Amino acid sequence: MGIAKVWQDDVIASFKDIGVTTDYIESPDYCLLSVGFGNVVIHCISFENTCRPEDLVSLQEAYQLKGISLVHLWEDIWATRKAQVIGRISSILGLNKRIHARKTKIVPITQKEADDFLNENHLQASAKSKYKFGLNLDDQLIAVGCFSNLRYMKGLKPGYRSAELIRFASLTGFTVIGGFSKLLKHFIQTFNPDDVMSYADRDSSLGKAYEQSGFKLADITPPAEIWLKRDTLVRYFPHRLPVNSDGSLMDDEYIKVYNTGNLKYILYL
Repeated sequence: MGIAKVWQDDVIASFKDIGVTTDYIESPDYCLLSVGFGNVVIHCISFENTCRPEDLVSLQEAYQLKGISLVHLWEDIWATRKAQVIGRISSILGLNKRIHARKTKIVPITQKEADDFLNENHLQASAKSKYKFGLNLDDQLIAVGCFSNLRYMKGLKPGYRSAELIRFASLTGFTVIGGFSKLLKHFIQTFNPDDVMSYADRDSSLGKAYEQSGFKLADITPPAEIWLKRDTLVRYFPHRLPVNSDGSLMDDEYIKVYNTGNLKYILYL
């Protein structure tokens, strides 16, 4: 697959194809695109950049104070997850078709069904989980929520159990009103945890969906180092990085990138 030499123009053209205006914002340090009516800004990050993680955090926070959602978009994410990026931005812009969750039916799903749905519709693709549920409408899966097993937490009251919401996604192009809450409520009523925690990726989220559902911001994790394989554009965290037999890294095959960390939310029950 490889890394494209020029890609920002493709971002502009792709949004134009769905009727969304995108304009450059003059900046000496960043490639910024104002999307739609200006309530969303995309920061296009090429691999040839001089940005520090803390610069990107400060940039996002500055726009947040203006009531503007800023999304950090790395070159490889656009190359490998273009449809999901467009879907994410369209959702923030309020362009999705709306379906009310009360019209849907909760169904248990398999890991393969979750994988197929999330790989197609979630910006970060799928992840392994213990419990998986979907929302069906007319025999079509339109939303998926995936949860961890319940874990006993030391240092809290006896028997205190916590679970993690690992993934939630709706069908690209659709917003399921109340869908997040419906799946969350079903999990809570079924397994009775003492809290549910989850992470919002700061590159693309301000955590608004969690706050609207009663979650509280518990922590902000720092930016994380990531290694990108040049030919496949597969991302690896350092502890999962393939290495030579002697433990050394093949420097010519990888590029060092990073994210801006996560917002950790907890729903106390």
